[in-house]
Order: sequence, then structure tokens, then C-alpha cells
Amino acid sequence: MKAISIHDLSAFGLLMGFIVVFIVLIVYHGLCLWGAQAIYHRHANTLIARKQYIRMEIFFFMGLSALALIHLSEIGILSILGLWHGVASSIDHAIVVIGGIYTTIGSEQAVASLPGRYRILAVVLSMSSLFCFAWSTAVMMDMMRTYQKVRSIDAVV
Repeated sequence: MKAISIHDLSAFGLLMGFIVVFIVLIVYHGLCLWGAQAIYHRHANTLIARKQYIRMEIFFFMGLSALALIHLSEIGILSILGLWHGVASSIDHAIVVIGGIYTTIGSEQAVASLPGRYRILAVVLSMSSLFCFAWSTAVMMDMMRTYQKVRSIDAVV
């Protein structure tokens, strides 16, 4: 039987840390989406009731922009954490590496540029970002349903 080394324990601790980051990221994303969706529906229903359809269309695109800003804020937060923990040497490098992994378009070069002990970060971050993008897509479809009401009313008027 193989003895457990300090390296094995530090790798396990690092994996547990990544899982905590995964959970915190999902909770942060959920809270941001909940807030954006609540604000969107509250104002959208008011604009529809007042028959301010042009303002509603502008507000719809602002809602979509808010979803994009949520994802960009997550990349920014993760990049700062990555810089703090030595994943990257500068903030722009951290944004490129973390952003590439977060959007799951990260090339093999981006993952290869990570220090060896942080390579599992690519897997954990890709998985969490897939959940975040799927969740954002569901919220976007919900916003789209409200927007379609306006489009159908606008076509009748």
C-alpha cells in the first residue's frame, strides 16, 4: 500500500478549494441572475402596462447587457483571484487565461501556461461556466417571452 505524501494532501486541498470556488461562483451567479431577472420583470411589466413599447425594447437589450456584465464580472473576480494565487503573472494574462477557460474556448496553450498544480482549475472552471451559461440562457429565454408579448402587441397596434 502506498503511503500518502504531503503532495497528495496539498493536491487534495487544492481540489477542495476549487470545489468551494465552484460553489461560490454558482451562488454568486444565481444571486446576480435573480436580481437582474426581478428588476427586468418589474420594470418590463410596468412599461407594458403603460404601453411604452419602444422603451420596453431598449430595456430588453439593457437586460441582455446585464447578463453579459454578470459573466464579465465573474471573469474579473476569478482573474483577480488567479493573479493573487499565482495562476498568471499579470492581470491581462490572468484575464486571457481565465476568460478563455471560463468561456470554454480556452486553447491548449492557455491551459498549458497554467502552473502544473492549477491545471485542474481548467476542468472545474469550465464545468461551472457551463452551468452559468445554461442558467443565463434560461433567464434570457424568460426575458424573451416578455419581449415577445411586446412584439405581438406592437404588431397589432
